Amino acid sequence: MNLKKLALYSSVFALQGLSNAVIPVLPELAGGDSGSSAISSLIFSGYFMGAFLALVPLGILADRIGNLKVIRFGMLLTAFSGVFIVFSDSLWVLGVARFLEGVGCGAFFPAAFSILAEWEDSRQSLGEFNFLLNAGLAAGVFFSGILAGFGIKTAIVSFTFLAVLSCILLLSEAGKLLSQDRKKKSLLQCKSSVRRQPEASLFFELKKYLEKARKSLFETDLGKIWGTSVILYGTTGLLTANYPNYSADFLTKPELGMAISASYLAAMLSSLIAGRTSINSKNTVRIGITLAAAGIFFSVKLPLLAFFLIGAGGGAAMVGLIMTVSRINSSGFSMGLFNTGIYAGLGLGPILGSFFLELLGYETLFFGSAFVLLTILFVKLE
Repeated sequence: MNLKKLALYSSVFALQGLSNAVIPVLPELAGGDSGSSAISSLIFSGYFMGAFLALVPLGILADRIGNLKVIRFGMLLTAFSGVFIVFSDSLWVLGVARFLEGVGCGAFFPAAFSILAEWEDSRQSLGEFNFLLNAGLAAGVFFSGILAGFGIKTAIVSFTFLAVLSCILLLSEAGKLLSQDRKKKSLLQCKSSVRRQPEASLFFELKKYLEKARKSLFETDLGKIWGTSVILYGTTGLLTANYPNYSADFLTKPELGMAISASYLAAMLSSLIAGRTSINSKNTVRIGITLAAAGIFFSVKLPLLAFFLIGAGGGAAMVGLIMTVSRINSSGFSMGLFNTGIYAGLGLGPILGSFFLELLGYETLFFGSAFVLLTILFVKLE
């Protein structure tokens, strides 16, 4: 692996590992027996709401000042947020730290996807990147469950340390290589844009791009892709956020960590396969949706199989969706707009689900979300 890939791949592993290290211990972070499912959902969703709100403006900023600078900012914010989570037990501090950690994520991914989309081996690199993305997610929940006996925040401490090391790598010569391999066409377009509006404010550009986003969502396939992302990740996020409480009576922390980590291990495999297969992106997305829905149905009886299917479906769908977006536009703005769908789903899904939890119960809520997910199969992606 060359240095530029090492800098990018190690960063996504640390960032995702830290984000997921809280999941098996959500009930404890929310106050233990005195906490509630609603508080757990808020701590879970705070991260994704931060990412949702940051993705578009920081995607625009990446186009304006360069992807590397924004990636560095995202990782620094992630590392600082991890430190606050480690040293505080206040629910307010935890909530704010998770939100800021999400903002760091929102800075990182549009710029990272924009860089990857410009590489000559973009499809293979996207598969590898998504592989390590899911490896970090798997490691986060797995080690959080395994190490919970040594301390609830042991895994969080470990991934915060890895995030700090990734920041150092990004600030080194290895990180600088990420800004030196863009296609000439993209560089010329960026320079041309700067010359046209040399004194334009970020607020002015945000307003302009929001209008562009409105047109993109309603006049192109990007709107369908965005809606697909919201529902896919909203339903799977709802299950993941509520499963620690749902399974408290029949799964230990190590078993819970192992079950959830199976989803990310499956996503790693499906990402690599989807990145190298000849199946078109539309069918790749449909296969992913079907697998994820099947996993939700199995979740009430066979958690290990359920999370494996959910991960396999999510990994395949992610590669298919990214490739579909890249054919429309590979800019940081477009990738940021696409990612807002993912994080809107992950952030809002658990919160909306908590309103129906008391009325429906866990199992009915899970089944209902699976049926909602299957409706995406009727959406036609060109």
